[in-house]
Amino acid sequence: MDDLNAKIGYLRGLADGLDISDDTKEGKVIGKIINILGDIVSSVEAIKDDYDELFSYVEAIDEDLTDLENGFFEDEDDEDEDEDEYDDEYYDDDDEEEDEYDVSFTVECPECRQEVVIDEDILEDEESLEVLCPNCGRVVFINDEDWEEELEEPDDEEEYEEENKEEDD
Repeated sequence: MDDLNAKIGYLRGLADGLDISDDTKEGKVIGKIINILGDIVSSVEAIKDDYDELFSYVEAIDEDLTDLENGFFEDEDDEDEDEDEYDDEYYDDDDEEEDEYDVSFTVECPECRQEVVIDEDILEDEESLEVLCPNCGRVVFINDEDWEEELEEPDDEEEYEEENKEEDD
């Protein structure tokens, strides 16, 4: 900022040294331009001071946030270690085999063609439940007694394809 103030001072001195007076039209314009440039430099200095103050404030907030995050994640790490110790002590190898074979399947939404993953928990639920497409909101699956029958019975298109295969052979 001192550099800008020095340059404005140089322009004022140059205008005075060249005997540019406010008596002529050109002199008035050049004088006003130099005054406006001085005002701009003052405004830029004020903005820089505000920026420096805000920058210091943001750095302080960032440091406080980092301290909070470190404290939070340290607590979470301690809990994870406790859970790991519990798991190690009471872990059953048979459970590992069951977890490896989670049953899920995907259904394509007929409206928007987005694939929707359906988990086994939905299939085991005794109540009737509708699964909606997250993209368009259309029902893509209903968990009722009929879904098991649909899996066992082929669709008309599949039957048609199978008949055509048999005829071709």
